[in-house]
Amino acid sequence: MLLFGCLSVRVPPSLSRREAMSSPLAAAAAASLAAAGSPWPAAAVVADGVTYDDLPPKAQQAYQQYWPALQLAADSYVFELYDLLPEPGRWDSIGAITESTDIGSAASVSKLEREYLTPMRILALAFPPDAGGEEMQAALNKFQGSMFQLSRLARAGQTTGNVAAPSAKEVAAVEKTWDDGRTAINSFFEALNSGTAGAASASGKVAPRLVGIPPKGAGYPRSKKLYTQLRKDAALCRNRGGEALAGLWGNLMVYGTVPGVNPCGSVNMANYFAQ
Repeated sequence: MLLFGCLSVRVPPSLSRREAMSSPLAAAAAASLAAAGSPWPAAAVVADGVTYDDLPPKAQQAYQQYWPALQLAADSYVFELYDLLPEPGRWDSIGAITESTDIGSAASVSKLEREYLTPMRILALAFPPDAGGEEMQAALNKFQGSMFQLSRLARAGQTTGNVAAPSAKEVAAVEKTWDDGRTAINSFFEALNSGTAGAASASGKVAPRLVGIPPKGAGYPRSKKLYTQLRKDAALCRNRGGEALAGLWGNLMVYGTVPGVNPCGSVNMANYFAQ
C-alpha cells in the first residue's frame, strides 16, 4: 500500500514491467497527486539542453508517479527506523517491517515491500540500463538484502519481555546493517538523479532531486516535524473516509472539526514536498 495523501493503494509483491506501468495504481497515484497539486518545483534552467521528454514514456510515467514515494521512504528510514536503533525494547518494530500476512481476504504485503521495494522495483524496470536502470537494480538488490538482514538481527536481539539486553556487538551489527541499507538507498537515488539530470517536463518544470541520507542521518535536511504531521493527518483522513467524506463530516461539524479548517489536516502530499 503506497501513501499518496489520503489515498492508499495496495500493490502486489512483484510486478512485471507491463503490469507496473498499466496497473490501476499508476492511474490512481497520478490522479491523487494531480488533485492535490503537483509538488514539483518551479521551472529552472535545464542543463545541457536535455529535456524530460528525452526519457522513454514509461520512464517518464514511472518517475512522475513514484519519486514522491521514494523520498517518503527515505524520510521513514531516517525519522522512524533510525530512531529505533538505540532502543532494543522496540526492535520488534524493526523485525516487523518484513512481515506479511497470507490469511484469505486479510492477506497483505510487508511494509518493506509496499513502501520501499515496490516503487524502487517499478523505477528500475522502467528506466533503460544506460539511463540508470542497471545501477538502480543493483542498489535495489543490496537494499533488499540489507533489510532482511536487519529484520533478522532485530528479531534475534529484541528485548521485548524479560530477556537480556543485546550485547554491544549485536547492537553494532544492527547499526551497521541499517547503514548498509542507507548506502544502498543513496546509490539508488544517485542513479535516478543521474538518469534524470537536467530533465524537465514539456511544461518546463524541472525534475526534483531526491535527497540522500547522511551517515547516522545527521544533518538530513528534511523536516521530521512535517513528516510526523503528514503521517498523523493521513491516518486521520483515512479514519474519516478520505478527502470526500472527511469534507462532508467537516461541513456537518462532527468529529470535532471546525468549519473552514481542513478535516484531513494541513499537511498533504502537495505541500509536504515544498520543504
